[in-house]
Parts: sequence; C-alpha cells; structure tokens
Amino acid sequence: MALDASGEITVGVDRVTAFAVVSDPVRLARCIPGCQELCEVAPNRYTAVLTSRVAFMTLRFNVTIDVVTIEPPATIEARITGDAVGLPGHVVATASVLLAETADRRTTIRYATTIGLTGRLGGLGQPVFRATSTKMAREFGENLKAEIERGRADRGSGTGDRGSGPA
Repeated sequence: MALDASGEITVGVDRVTAFAVVSDPVRLARCIPGCQELCEVAPNRYTAVLTSRVAFMTLRFNVTIDVVTIEPPATIEARITGDAVGLPGHVVATASVLLAETADRRTTIRYATTIGLTGRLGGLGQPVFRATSTKMAREFGENLKAEIERGRADRGSGTGDRGSGPA
C-alpha cells in the first residue's frame, strides 16, 4: 500500500534563509509530527523514532533516514526505511522539499511524501492511513512555517539561536 501526501506553504523569508531551516536536521525534525530521538550516524544519515496515532493504535517505527539529494537552496530529498515496533510491518518512504523564491522575497515551499507500508500494517486499512498521512502533512507544513518564521522573529529582535544545540 502506497500513500501520497503533499502540501505547500509560503513564508516571509528569502529562499536561502528558508533552506537553512529545512537543511538543518534538528530544526526540521522538530517540524515532523511524532519525530523523536534523531541521531546522526554518518554524514547525511540519521536514525529516529517516529510515532503516530492511527485510529485506535499508536504506531512506533525505528527508522533510518538517508538524505539522497541536497541542492542548495532549492531541493532536499530523503529516503526513510524502518520497522514497526511491536507489530509486523515495514515502512519505506521518500520525502522531498522544494523551495522557490517569489518576486517579493518570500519563499514557496512544496513538500511531498510517498509512504509504503508492508506486512500487517499494509492491510489495516488504507482509508485510515490516508486520512492520518494527510493530517500529518498539514501539521508538518504548519510546524515548518512556524519554525521558519520563529527564526525570522529571533533575528529581528537580536535574540536568535546562538548555536546552543547540535547542527
């Protein structure tokens, strides 16, 4: 079973500034609903735990994220693979973020995921998973917009992030 989810947001910053957020794994992980325990294991390779509430269950996946394409300041693509915890099933996903600057120095960000679930998870009900993935894509877009605009507000007030966390 494959699920596609996508969305688009526009933020009030230039493309280079927006790309700095989407290319920072820690900041981007804060935007992904249910993403926890992000850990860099090699350049452009990370592990994480993803959790999601689907109908009456909370699903948990141990995943590996491989960044397969980085083209600053326009594109980032990743491949996500992993196994469900406590339930037979495997996830394989691709995720992409495309940035385009508008004439007024704003940036349009298009994001898309394709998620494949196998095993018992794949048979649980495509309509339920489709609704959940659409909701999560919308939450991701809202979170990303807030993260980018929070950075803009911090810079404007002179109290921005001073490198206190890992990059």
